[in-house]
Amino acid sequence: MTKILPASDVKAHFYKLIEGVKVGNEIVVTKNGRPTVAMLSAQELNSLRETLDVLSDPELMRQVQASQKQLRQGKRRYSFEEVFGEPLVEKKGTRGR
Repeated sequence: MTKILPASDVKAHFYKLIEGVKVGNEIVVTKNGRPTVAMLSAQELNSLRETLDVLSDPELMRQVQASQKQLRQGKRRYSFEEVFGEPLVEKKGTRGR
């Protein structure tokens, strides 16, 4: 959920607001009614950076597109365990990232 707050409110309640910024919760800070900056969790920032790294890698994107094409064509799929030789263990508290 995104909150939009004026800079004066953010300044007055900064420490309380940073406690409330979690993954999926952002704060857009306005100055003179215009959005100027955003506050988001460090985890969310890292996730966005990783996504941008993947999307900006032409070779990796070619591989993703080739894999998607193979899936549409019904080609054989491999499990995580078949590829990496160990079972996939999801960390507690993740949201499928």
